[in-house]
Amino acid sequence: MRINPLIQYQNFGRAFTTEEKKEYTKLLNDAKAALQIQDTTAIVFDFNTPSEEGYNTGIGTTFSDSMKKFILFLKSMTGITSIQLQPQGKITKNNVSPYSGTNYAFGNHIIDLKKLSTCEYANILSPEDIKEVDEEYPRNKMTREYKTDYEYVLGAENEEGIQEKLLKKAYENYKGAFEAEKPEAVSLYNEFMNFQKENSSWLDKNAIYEALIVHYATSDISQWSETDRMLYGAEISDSVRQNRIAELKNQYQEVIDFENFKQFIAAKQQKESRIFLNSENIKLYGDCLIGFSQGEMWANIDCFRKNLYYGGPDPGCTETNCIQTWGLPALDYTKLGECNDDGDLSKLGEVGRFLYDKYTEFFKRYDGIRMDAAWQFVTPFIYQVVNGNYEKVQLSEINFTIFNIMKAAAKNALGDKFDENNPDNIMLELVGISAGKSREMTINSYPHLYTTAYAEYDETPAKFSEKGYHNGKFYVGVGCHDNDSLVNLSKDTEKRKLHLVGMQRDYNIDEKKLKYSAKEYKGQTEEQKVEEDYRTAKLAEIFTSAKQFFTLPDMFGMSERINISGKADKNNWTVRIPSDYERFYYTQLSKGFGLNIPKVLSNALSMKNIENRQLIEKCNKAAEILRSNGPMTEEEANIALDVGALIDKFEYNG
Repeated sequence: MRINPLIQYQNFGRAFTTEEKKEYTKLLNDAKAALQIQDTTAIVFDFNTPSEEGYNTGIGTTFSDSMKKFILFLKSMTGITSIQLQPQGKITKNNVSPYSGTNYAFGNHIIDLKKLSTCEYANILSPEDIKEVDEEYPRNKMTREYKTDYEYVLGAENEEGIQEKLLKKAYENYKGAFEAEKPEAVSLYNEFMNFQKENSSWLDKNAIYEALIVHYATSDISQWSETDRMLYGAEISDSVRQNRIAELKNQYQEVIDFENFKQFIAAKQQKESRIFLNSENIKLYGDCLIGFSQGEMWANIDCFRKNLYYGGPDPGCTETNCIQTWGLPALDYTKLGECNDDGDLSKLGEVGRFLYDKYTEFFKRYDGIRMDAAWQFVTPFIYQVVNGNYEKVQLSEINFTIFNIMKAAAKNALGDKFDENNPDNIMLELVGISAGKSREMTINSYPHLYTTAYAEYDETPAKFSEKGYHNGKFYVGVGCHDNDSLVNLSKDTEKRKLHLVGMQRDYNIDEKKLKYSAKEYKGQTEEQKVEEDYRTAKLAEIFTSAKQFFTLPDMFGMSERINISGKADKNNWTVRIPSDYERFYYTQLSKGFGLNIPKVLSNALSMKNIENRQLIEKCNKAAEILRSNGPMTEEEANIALDVGALIDKFEYNG
């Protein structure tokens, strides 16, 4: 029985119909063209992403088919042209931060299990396997919709998580299907063999490391024998190394094969995701860590300086001698070698070659990279701990060597897709006290990334232009994963005042033009109206620049933050978008939260004094429809249209 849409849709957000979306897409394209926007990117963490209803294992993944639908929804509503994907490496039960993970090995926790039930993966799991996990989830299922459950996924201490259990089952099924000579399994086997051959340089060491963890029942390398601790170091002879590796393979071949299989599956799914995004004209940028995991340090031990770590200066960290103690093992830059702008690799040292291999692997996986803490390439900040005291270790500046290594890797991996004279495939994060020299060296060559969360310190698009940046040579967002949510920022009365003063200075804005019509506020208090207008203005501010980004929680108007920088908070790295994301998004818009992009673009056009009355009016019309009551999904909007329940229809005809 069909419910009367007039009753059903009285109190919720209003989605566009399929036909309206076509008109809306034309509007977005025209508005962005008028604003000269070059790239709009969504910052996406795997754990942020929604699960498919009925297949929720406690965590999201960008590898899933349901993610494809989600990305198409993001594109249709916001016009994104790229995804800035955050680190996808291995994490541990004790540290779930993606910034603590691996560079080479993918995290097993983000493998999409449902795909393993398809012919392409030899049906090595059944849909019922995943459905059963969803149905028997032992905790609050509504909480799971909005928060990642790492304990369930990864397992508690000395306990196996649900992801590993199902991957083991899939692996056993794969072996059985291969032994039975099922064609799909044989095909998968051939792919697996090629993957191992092509990735042996890092894959073999990764698997041996996992075997040693099983052997010693601990990942604490200090508990291993001297030979195993230094297995890949120069002080271990080739014969000793090869004999020990042979012993480990003989004893732990099953562990090694299973680890390699998981890496194969993850890499296969990652490649499929990138192909899909590119087919939709969406570029995929990966987040390249400044540091390395313990396992990567162990596998390349001679590239690191013993007991020295990356960190950063921070006057607020008085308990650690004003040092941010990242705890990341530091590279030995005396072994960096030389690489000029022409990309000649012949004079690279051991560390230089190690970095070149790392960047090459990233550019094989992604269309470009966001380089984490890139200022460390020029003015490295290294510290040591002596008798419990934290001390900075003075190092010489590095200048362009590492940037040149990165460019050479990009050119090798991307070919014609990389323009070395305009290297926009490389984004640099250059935030902090030590970033000044790096900014001066790379301004208007590599795009830099900033946020307006610090607008009170003149961190605004207009001020970046005054500082010498060309439009299109910097990305700007309201906040990133380390900033508070835009919703919470809007409630900070003092910051709000400071930021509005800056916007008034930069754009001489007419506040009346930036508001919704009175009827759209729906009984909000005056304070709530001010907060909403501020959020809209802050988002509009970033769309006055050629390149901008936003986080998923800010798009959906969520107050939860992704991470509290420097604090081990239990809510860090957990916020996610629910399975019913379309309904959630439109409901949030109707309440005055989230990224109502046509209103944001309308405000941006006004801020830049672009006189196009029809375009601005149509943006405002689309925004008011999204802000109004009505059906909450595209499907429901189509039904409402069929039965004559849509009173106000969007038309553009641009």
